[in-house]
Amino acid sequence: MKQTLMGNDAIAWGLIHANVDMVSGYPGTPSSEILTVVQKIKHKLGLNTYAQWGTNEKVGFEVAYAGAIAGKRTCATMKQVGLNVASDALMSAAYIGNLGGMLLVAADDPGFHSSQTEQDSRIFAKFARIPVLDPATPQDAYDFTKLGIEISEIFQIPVMLRPVMRVCHAREIIEMEEETNYTPNKGEFQRDIPRWGAVPRKDRYPQGIEQLNRVEALKEYNWDTFLSKEFENCNGGKLLIITSGTGYGFAKETLNDSGIEADLVKVVMPYPLPYEKIKEYTAKYDKVLVVEEPMPCMEEQIAAPNVYGKNTNTTHKIDEMTKEKVLQALINLGVYTGENLYAIPKIPAQFQIPEVEPRPPALCPGCPHRDIYYAITKVFKKKKAIYPSDIGCYTLALAQGAIDSILCMGASVSMASGFSIADPDKTVVATIGDSTFFHGGIPPLINAIYQNHKFILVILDNSTTAMTGRQTTPQREHKDIDIKKVVEGCGVECHEYMYTNKLDVTIDFFKGIKEVYEKATGPVVVVAREFCILDAERAVDYVPMEFATVDEEKCVACDACTTVYKCPPMEYNDNGKIEIDPFLCAGCGACLDVVCPTDAFIKDESRGK
Repeated sequence: MKQTLMGNDAIAWGLIHANVDMVSGYPGTPSSEILTVVQKIKHKLGLNTYAQWGTNEKVGFEVAYAGAIAGKRTCATMKQVGLNVASDALMSAAYIGNLGGMLLVAADDPGFHSSQTEQDSRIFAKFARIPVLDPATPQDAYDFTKLGIEISEIFQIPVMLRPVMRVCHAREIIEMEEETNYTPNKGEFQRDIPRWGAVPRKDRYPQGIEQLNRVEALKEYNWDTFLSKEFENCNGGKLLIITSGTGYGFAKETLNDSGIEADLVKVVMPYPLPYEKIKEYTAKYDKVLVVEEPMPCMEEQIAAPNVYGKNTNTTHKIDEMTKEKVLQALINLGVYTGENLYAIPKIPAQFQIPEVEPRPPALCPGCPHRDIYYAITKVFKKKKAIYPSDIGCYTLALAQGAIDSILCMGASVSMASGFSIADPDKTVVATIGDSTFFHGGIPPLINAIYQNHKFILVILDNSTTAMTGRQTTPQREHKDIDIKKVVEGCGVECHEYMYTNKLDVTIDFFKGIKEVYEKATGPVVVVAREFCILDAERAVDYVPMEFATVDEEKCVACDACTTVYKCPPMEYNDNGKIEIDPFLCAGCGACLDVVCPTDAFIKDESRGK
């Protein structure tokens, strides 16, 4: 059967066709759609499949891993920075192993398209000594998903599938199974305390020896199953290119376009490589170029004087793969001296478009986060406060100058503690979202409470994981899980604010919080109950749309709205006055209050209710 699928859709179908019936994880671009699509397939086909988000990646991994210990086929999904969170569990699981097949999907983001770091999860697989599969296309993603489950059961070890963003979000006509004969394993835990409850030295040392032996067996499997047929026609010559993942397609196209004669090897499993066997073939060539992204995972395993790549400065060391970068590597290697095949033609002067400074990312029109940040900076001032924030869509308040630091999930709370100690003369106001609070914000809050660190924590509760696709949160799924109760259970009062689009009310609330803070000896916690503008209708006190327009006679072009409030629909017109783009305005009505010092924003009576 053929279907046009996105790479993440293909992975989801691969899981179903591999009889995986436990999928857990945490949303993060570019991986988010995988679990969501599994949920859709589950409901469409009426399958009894567990497919739920965990509170963070470590929890998601551990849920799936326990299922694999009990003999189920399972999967944990996350992005590359989420693997950092799950790494503690992964490192031990790599020693202990599993009975049912377990696939760890770690979706990488070369080029920093939606991530704070550019990591290579293949290196993490090497660190953990588990096999990793590197799909080059959505078809590979489907095939390798099923293959990874099989390898996991053969070797009783978690297997990593490492799709990059250009695989996750690319679309291709996929050749997949005709029917879904869904027959998952029956879970049955078998007590084996020396294995599942292995303690240091006594049990872990033998497991470490087994792990090393398993790596050697995986090398043999890699050669026999994948690599031997790739190298069988490699008889030597001037150039051999070894590549994996998206690098394969770019390398193949570049060779075709340039006419360079070279042998090309596609690696399915970049770790562990049977490097001794590979070196028998690489020694037959004058030069060997390793094309991979973004780090030298394979290059370091097959290192030799005639092997070139990132460590020899032949290929780029940062950013994603492109044909231009492959061509440049061939130029650097001295095997191509022709014209630049991918040079952009020079546009005649009369058709050139003048460069426009790019607009930085901003919160959505009508987003309640904007009002909260506006009020915070009005009350606590920018020069007298420090504003650590976290990972989520509220990060976009950078455009308002309302955020001073971003590190990783949950770090806003920990860093608020650090800033309060390092610079006690300033008021520290940390912000974090509801999903991020459940993910990584609770332990540092407990730390701050028992150590009496004095700062303000504002939890922006819109009951969804908005930035990654509006996945549900624990609080939204279960009525008895409530942030206010969790905060108070940690030992501190939680001040609750119900959002209103009346900015003066929001400002007055934070003035009250400032008074509480001045008398406090430890952290002051606020939960602001908001809604995501993309599903505002479900808000309890949803405000009907109030569209705004501008009275040009009152506008003095003071920039207060464009530099402090910064709502995307606001821009200058040809008269040098602010106007509101009706196609971008969400009708929240917040700007009708105190944003403009001359009251130039007025209600547009021709729109809304």
